[in-house]
Amino acid sequence: MNHSNSNNLFHAFDSYKPKPNQDWQLHSSDEQDKLVSQSHEESYLLNPMAVFIWTFCDGKTEVRAIRAALQAIFIENKADIAKDLFNLLKLWQENEFIAFEIPRKKRQHHKLCIGMATYDDFDGVYFSVQAIRCYHPEVADEIGIVVVDNHPHGAIAQELQQLETAIPNYYYVPYTEQTGTTVKHIVFCEADADYVLCIDSHVLIMPGAIRKLIDFLDDNPDCYDLLQGPLVRDDLSTLSTHMNPEWDRGMYGIWETDARGENIEGDVFDIAMQGMGLFACRKEAWVGFNPRFRGFACEEGYIPEKFRQQGRRTLCLPFLRWLHRFPRPLKIPYEKSWEDRIYNFFVAYDELGLECAPIEKHFIEQIGREQTEEIVSQVKQELENPFYFFDAIYYINLDSQTAHWDKMQAGFQKLGILQRVRRFSAIETNPEAGYTLSHRHIIERAKRQGLKNVLIIEDEAIFQDDIELHLQGRIEKLKQQDWTFFDLNEGTQLETRFQAIAYHQSIFAELLENMPSDSESIKVWLQTHSSLQQWLTQRYSITG
Repeated sequence: MNHSNSNNLFHAFDSYKPKPNQDWQLHSSDEQDKLVSQSHEESYLLNPMAVFIWTFCDGKTEVRAIRAALQAIFIENKADIAKDLFNLLKLWQENEFIAFEIPRKKRQHHKLCIGMATYDDFDGVYFSVQAIRCYHPEVADEIGIVVVDNHPHGAIAQELQQLETAIPNYYYVPYTEQTGTTVKHIVFCEADADYVLCIDSHVLIMPGAIRKLIDFLDDNPDCYDLLQGPLVRDDLSTLSTHMNPEWDRGMYGIWETDARGENIEGDVFDIAMQGMGLFACRKEAWVGFNPRFRGFACEEGYIPEKFRQQGRRTLCLPFLRWLHRFPRPLKIPYEKSWEDRIYNFFVAYDELGLECAPIEKHFIEQIGREQTEEIVSQVKQELENPFYFFDAIYYINLDSQTAHWDKMQAGFQKLGILQRVRRFSAIETNPEAGYTLSHRHIIERAKRQGLKNVLIIEDEAIFQDDIELHLQGRIEKLKQQDWTFFDLNEGTQLETRFQAIAYHQSIFAELLENMPSDSESIKVWLQTHSSLQQWLTQRYSITG
């Protein structure tokens, strides 16, 4: 790497703010300063310069300010200081001593957002994005590009984020709430645009197609349909215009070609479904993925059916041609499982009101009766679980008490919700402020993801032998009424409360508007309102 490129790399982190993992605390002594883990018997020795750097890792100080402070002391070694600081912070990040608060690039509204979700596929993203810029210059002023990184702590994440500095209309979004198919939904949540074109992170769009797509939507203001186009094969001549709705090797959909799609200037026509490597619609027309999905599979067929059930269509636009990289000789960096695949199909069919028997029949033929019936039995139990009612379930846990998270997982397993629970790192300040801010941040995430409701379980939650029966009854009651927020633990005789509160989307915006987002402001807010619970009960009628 030449000196110029090295400087560019070091300075790419200038606006990042290193934030300490609260599990690691600085212990100073006459013999040796070190970082000590609060939850595990581990320590990490620090030299005096590292101690100096650690004191700046507060989540508020930018890397540029840390470097300037160091260079003011070590005047003769400014270049070495920049390199050493960069390497040390990278090492600390890899060892999870710190995380970076990454500044979000200011968004601009665009007519069309082209978005993609990715997981450790830098080459795919890079060439997909640059191909748009190289071969579609006529739309440069009308589009924004959103990249949702589903592995923002991975080896390529920082390079993906750094593309923001080189590409004016490129926006990087880290996302870890879920992994898999449903992450494409976040493209629509993040898009600040009238229209959205969602592609896989390794798709090339044929020249002229984006211009024609924008013109088509401009010329058809009443079109709220799902728009797709012919897949171009590697020989650049063979097309697959749609999929037939048939089961095949664990997937739903078999590639087919309609002669009407071979004429690039031809009229649009209805199709049952198409591969979901490229699809578009008005942002306000988007129907969303089920937030309960996990892993990969089930988007083909599912999204077109959701449009169809709302009285809309799935259209093939012959000009909207795309090339997809299918071969992965170095293998995909994530796991696919039969369990996730079968689970997603059952979740989708349950949501759409479709008969699930064909799913079971196909997978018996595919992987055998014994394995299929075992998976299906587990899936049915999860769908029948009263906690299935909630779009998302969060558990608040202090980073300094991760051992408690390990214990809690046994309780979640007993309730049958372990795979649904998302751990949230509690915001550390005084207890009541941390409790309130953690709820606010989770509600902000729920609103951003378009969730209908969210259940938040507290760090102090205690599982009793009879808690399942009580909670099941409470949730069944909740399903039968309109509600704003809901305390699942109300009415129990437990000495220690099982703190689990559900919020409905109808109050997300009002909660976020009224509750401050930083620790100092929330402390002032609590002086007036005493507690989050008191504010909620005074403002809304508690359900249940």
